[in-house]
Amino acid sequence: MAEAEAEPAYDIAIRVHKGAAGYGIYFTMDQTQMIKVTKLDPGSEASKAGVQVGDILHSVMDLDKKKPESDPGAEVVVGAHNYQASLQMVREMKYCQLTFKTAGFG
Repeated sequence: MAEAEAEPAYDIAIRVHKGAAGYGIYFTMDQTQMIKVTKLDPGSEASKAGVQVGDILHSVMDLDKKKPESDPGAEVVVGAHNYQASLQMVREMKYCQLTFKTAGFG
């Protein structure tokens, strides 16, 4: 019997400004329908804050309080049901908070 992957133990919330090349963090939805970090640009704010490849995106919040249009500045929990819409919303933000489930800091 295969061992189950350990549930990430910690939350990490980072506040990031969008640069000319974006946020420097990349995601995919895996087979378990979790939104995981697949790549971090070296020197990105996310990388400096301790976000790691494999961390799970939990929520996003627009710190400029423009998104989502239905409730500007509200925290949006990200999942399979709203993955594409959430990523589009993040692409439109200039300053946001991203919250992750992470196994630790390294």
